[in-house]
Amino acid sequence: MSKPDWSSQIDALLPDLVAIRHDIHRHPELGFEEHRTQAKVRAWLEEHGYTPKVSAETGLVADLASDKPGEAIAFRADLDCLPMQEHTALPYRSVHDGRAHKCGHDGHTTILMGVAAVLAKNAGALTRPVRLIFQPAEEGVRGGGARVMVQEGAVDRVAEIYGLHNWPGYPKGHVRVKPGALMAQVHSFDLTVRGVGGHGSQPQLCVDPIVASAHLVTALQTVVSRSIAYDDQAVVSVGAIHAGKADNIIPDVATLRGTIRTFDPAVTARVLERFDAVVQGVAATFGVTIETEMITGYPVLMNDPECAELVREVAGQVVGSEHVSADDLPMAGGEDFAYFCEATRGAYFFLGAKRGEEKTPVCHHPDFDFDDDLIGLGMRMFLGIAERRAM
Repeated sequence: MSKPDWSSQIDALLPDLVAIRHDIHRHPELGFEEHRTQAKVRAWLEEHGYTPKVSAETGLVADLASDKPGEAIAFRADLDCLPMQEHTALPYRSVHDGRAHKCGHDGHTTILMGVAAVLAKNAGALTRPVRLIFQPAEEGVRGGGARVMVQEGAVDRVAEIYGLHNWPGYPKGHVRVKPGALMAQVHSFDLTVRGVGGHGSQPQLCVDPIVASAHLVTALQTVVSRSIAYDDQAVVSVGAIHAGKADNIIPDVATLRGTIRTFDPAVTARVLERFDAVVQGVAATFGVTIETEMITGYPVLMNDPECAELVREVAGQVVGSEHVSADDLPMAGGEDFAYFCEATRGAYFFLGAKRGEEKTPVCHHPDFDFDDDLIGLGMRMFLGIAERRAM
């Protein structure tokens, strides 16, 4: 059987897909609240002959050629937006204050919808089942939708799974992928520093939590710089500090919040050990008490070597081998696709979106917008993988 002509089929769908992407962008929904998005995806899938099943409340799982022998190959897209304001003047800008698609999940969803339509048209060529996973609630380290979907059986009888993400930090039209650790293990921490408050003119009568917090921020930087080997990788960042409301009052409490990113269990254990020692040392030095809440987030996203190699080979055919690399990987961001890769083998990769020399707004920036040119590229990548694995 001759290979399908993906390009003509993709080109025929692109006008509709761009319109869909803009509509999803205009109506963003937060994690586990993606009811409108779910309904839109469901209607599209049913129009193309699928019988999607609900998973993780607002997610969907759709199978194609389920009567074929063997385990399925799966593809995943994320549905949710970010809790932030849109600053663009786009005609399809968010209609909801405090909600916006500033990570490109609207584009990822549209890519997989397009793949669904093309694969349905070519279902007769499939030699094994294909599963499409539309996942809610990727954003946020306190528990993503991928974990829920795994628990509900979304990757049962799935042999391998693939996912993608646009990335404006990489040149447009480039693909980045590597085997092994691709994205970080994520921990978030909340520190409550308790001292004794009083008048700002009498610090000798107080136990100042602000001074202790300032030293704590500095001391925590040594967790990586003086406790981790040069060839290991870790990040410890304090992202928020709050204390007091007046210039002449020393408060009794200060709070700090931050994140830890690591790529290896042994390094994670060392970082957490040293983090706790630094916190205890600062507390003893300044006579404060420090309460620590450590929230374990997404695990390390580990690409299966064979699956990553397949992505590299397909990307070479799609964009040219000179535009495929592992440069700037692994990345210290977190991604709950890691739960899928714990449950079965798989690979995750990035589509570059940086336009020339301009400062293309990055993901999570209020001016970010997914580049519609990536819809066709993402489809070609997924369809190329499907062709190699399921046709």
